[in-house]
Amino acid sequence: MKNIVERLPFTVGIATARDLHAVAKLRSVAYGRHLPGLGAKLQEPEPADYEAGCQVFVAKSKLDGEMLGTLRTHANLHKPLPLQASIDLPDGLADSLMVETTRLSILGSPNSSLVRGALFKALYYYCLEQGVDWMLAAGRRPVDRIYDGLLFEDVKETGAYYPMSHAAGLPHRVMKLSPTAARAKWAASGHPLYAFMVETQHPDISLDGAGSLRNPVRLPTRQIETRTLLSPFQNGIRQIASLGMQLQAA
Repeated sequence: MKNIVERLPFTVGIATARDLHAVAKLRSVAYGRHLPGLGAKLQEPEPADYEAGCQVFVAKSKLDGEMLGTLRTHANLHKPLPLQASIDLPDGLADSLMVETTRLSILGSPNSSLVRGALFKALYYYCLEQGVDWMLAAGRRPVDRIYDGLLFEDVKETGAYYPMSHAAGLPHRVMKLSPTAARAKWAASGHPLYAFMVETQHPDISLDGAGSLRNPVRLPTRQIETRTLLSPFQNGIRQIASLGMQLQAA
């Protein structure tokens, strides 16, 4: 098998303290398109950006350093997940190591779907590295289609929506995906993102600087190293765009 390396026009990694004001600005703009009240409240970094068990992922342009996308993760190590303030999870799920994805925000651009896909790839490998049992996300309509596209499943009744207190009380679907099962699910379904997520090496996506969920030490430098027989960079863009993930914020 050939080892294909795809270079991206941006980098994806863990935010530094200096990144957080740009992160807040992007969140405010992205959420403000659909939820002006919430967008106005997101103009500054949030306390969770600094909390143990949370990570802020960022995508930044190589050309000028512009913030192109971000998401934040919460682990249920020190306290419940944000969505647990609004929904009781099944016992088997609540007793496991979970990571919730929040504050997904993408700058509108021709590369927005690629940025989103790269952020989710970083999230996926982070959860594998950390031994996470479940990735969770709460998505309002129609953002929940992003998670449907990644083969997340509803944690309770299929298609049910629950008001989320950390998202202005709007109804959201609460969905889950096992990191260790994801690869097999994507392969079995012939998923259009399988090559991008699993078989492609992206040196511009790095987990360097991610805090450990097992102990307080920093993780060593690690870049995602996988292989593909499929597309170079442009085909990777088409694979992601094929899912129709054109929404700008979650």
